[in-house]
Amino acid sequence: MRFSEKLTMTNTKHKKGHLAPAFLRNSFSGMHIDSNISRYVIQILFAVMVGALAGLGALFFHYMVEEMRIFFNSGPFQAGPNKTTWLIALVPVGGAIVIAGATAMFPDTAKEKGVVSVIKALLIKNGVIPLKNTLFHMFVSVLSIGTGAPLGPEGPVAKIGSGVGSALSRWFALNRETVKVYTAAGAGAAISAVFNAPIAGVFFAIEIILLNDLKNEALSFLIISSIVADIISRAVLGNEPIFTFPDYQTIHFFDFPWFLLLALLCGLLSLLYFGTSKTIKHLLDDVLSIKNPFMRLLPVAVLFGIILLRFNDIFGIGYTTMEKVLNNGLPPSEVAWLMILRILFLALFLQAGAYGGTFAPAIGIGAMFGFLFATTVNSLTGASLDPVAFSLVAMGGMLAGINSIPLTSIMLVFELTRDFRIILPLMAASIVAYIVVTYIKGRTVYAQALLEEGIDIEAMGEVDLLGKIRVNRLMIPEVDTVSYRMPFNVLLQKLLRSAYGEVCVVDDNNKLMGVISLKGVRQALITNELVDLLVAADLVTPVQAVTPADTVSTALRNIKKYDIENIPVVKSTTDNEPVGILRHHDILDAYNAMLEEWETDRFLATFQKNK
Repeated sequence: MRFSEKLTMTNTKHKKGHLAPAFLRNSFSGMHIDSNISRYVIQILFAVMVGALAGLGALFFHYMVEEMRIFFNSGPFQAGPNKTTWLIALVPVGGAIVIAGATAMFPDTAKEKGVVSVIKALLIKNGVIPLKNTLFHMFVSVLSIGTGAPLGPEGPVAKIGSGVGSALSRWFALNRETVKVYTAAGAGAAISAVFNAPIAGVFFAIEIILLNDLKNEALSFLIISSIVADIISRAVLGNEPIFTFPDYQTIHFFDFPWFLLLALLCGLLSLLYFGTSKTIKHLLDDVLSIKNPFMRLLPVAVLFGIILLRFNDIFGIGYTTMEKVLNNGLPPSEVAWLMILRILFLALFLQAGAYGGTFAPAIGIGAMFGFLFATTVNSLTGASLDPVAFSLVAMGGMLAGINSIPLTSIMLVFELTRDFRIILPLMAASIVAYIVVTYIKGRTVYAQALLEEGIDIEAMGEVDLLGKIRVNRLMIPEVDTVSYRMPFNVLLQKLLRSAYGEVCVVDDNNKLMGVISLKGVRQALITNELVDLLVAADLVTPVQAVTPADTVSTALRNIKKYDIENIPVVKSTTDNEPVGILRHHDILDAYNAMLEEWETDRFLATFQKNK
């Protein structure tokens, strides 16, 4: 269907109601809050609830993946210590069959994967993440990682946590800006729980999910949700770190040139990963033109299963392998092969259609690369670099390079190691690797991924694309108006019969004064005992209307500013007579239609220019 056809259809759709149970909506939206302190306390309690449920969801995911790892590392799949039977080769194949089947059955839901889909939901869907999407991605991600794919948990658990925050916010009928905050808080809380890293969880929500666009009030709720999730995680999993490592020698001033060289190489190795991923994508999409989920994923799973017969340490997330490397449990040649294979299969599985993240793989690759760097320098120069220290620092460098998250990388590795001695080289490595990657690529990995979906966050993101549409193309040329003199009882009946849930209030000259919504009437019923004496003028909310010649992006900003569902449209800037309304969900429908159409807009032009 063409964009113009979808644009026409948006004017004929009916407004969707809340999917929340009525008793939940009424219990929260009907609550009378008579002070800022009361409101803040309620928001804190809500942040606690989001953190608790997001943390429990992340722990359930962790439990399922860990149980599958234990199962496939014992019994008929193992012939002895570090020895596998041929049955292990069938595990990723079986997982791939189920995953490809789920992808084929639910193609639209399958597309909304990973952290990028959460960011996109905040940018263009006001934080709305359907619960079915959350459940689908939890199921397929558990299967992907549990059956061996060398992927990380952060993408799936961020999806779980943000889905929890979004669902709770919508069930309690919170406004759209608050939904965004708790969606981000849920994602951060889930990261906090799965990595046992509450500070990193907060930075994850700020740096990635909110794209560093943080309101001061929101910070408190992000912190509270992450703390609650981490408390639950420690209560269930204990206070032990994810991996252990031996003590290492003190870091000296003369080690820093080597750390800076390591950081530079981490950036270059990250670029090698991106190049590998891009080549695989080009091969699958353009050269072979493989669209079928089975044909994309099964060959990768078969190849991976064969490799597992020799290199079993690339199975799954890889925390055990990291611990072996840090404790000098593997020879350098084995570590080199494992690092190469992890980079290759990380790119292969993600491009072939598996589900998972890149945080844990990047940390694992960093541990191996730091170990190889230190041992190589020692053998070539006679230096005495400590492989453990360089492995820990390289974790942050690779995490920042592959994921474009310098601050989150610093805090996550610091919380995982709980060692302050590495903080200075860790900060340097994370920042330098990040700079190398962004300088050469021109933008962060998430900015690039969003650009490929038509969203240029460096050029105002979600509203800029809507600047191509005028209000007159989406507006409904009919409007419910009432006189500012209308008595309350008559006004209430008019509102209840209104097709759009809001009415425009006009003066004696039929000029717009503002709008009245059912929400405003409900508040009046709660706070005013003499409602029968009220008239429309007592309840009106002044709003800044738009004209048919204004851009839809202007209308969207006004809708967010006044927290309304429909924005009045007036004749012109000099004539304030209402001539129609523009509905918020029509704007979203039009935006999604433009994304599917891939019209020649500024985003696509910029993308093609930089390819």
